[in-house]
Amino acid sequence: MRVFSHGCNINFSESTREMFAPDLNKIIQQYIKDSDSVLFGMIHLEEEALYVFGRAQQVVIDEPNNRFAVTYMQMEKPLTENIELPFENLEISHEAIFDVIDEQKGQVQYRVIYVSFWDEGEKKERTYFFADEHLVSNPLECVAAFWEQVTDVGRDVDFNMTGCTAHDRRSHLKP
Repeated sequence: MRVFSHGCNINFSESTREMFAPDLNKIIQQYIKDSDSVLFGMIHLEEEALYVFGRAQQVVIDEPNNRFAVTYMQMEKPLTENIELPFENLEISHEAIFDVIDEQKGQVQYRVIYVSFWDEGEKKERTYFFADEHLVSNPLECVAAFWEQVTDVGRDVDFNMTGCTAHDRRSHLKP
């Protein structure tokens, strides 16, 4: 079971934890379930570009079959699309949670989840996001601003080099 870093920034308090495919799958699935509409797209800070593919319906992270799949509904048309990426290319995941003062909704705790993959063809990292569409008035502004705050969190940690992870220890503990 592959371990990777999951960087978190909660109101400027940064932390990194070890992450596994089933755990990340639960986090994203629960986020989709708890929201009435979750935007799914890609962000490129260097290019100052943000693309919204649609509204996330389901995520399947299948490590044994090297698959990270997102099913989403297109924004313009009621068509379901699917994007599949090799799970082995997942570099790091992030969560950013900040208290936001929204012009229309007041103070809101807003959360964005990011997953970054290595694109072998273009030789660069591609970052995808999941963001609640209706919790704040301008969710894409939050996606961009939060990514600037969380992008470097956890990149200096390599759980593969520690020799042992908490997940590995579970099998050694007696019930």
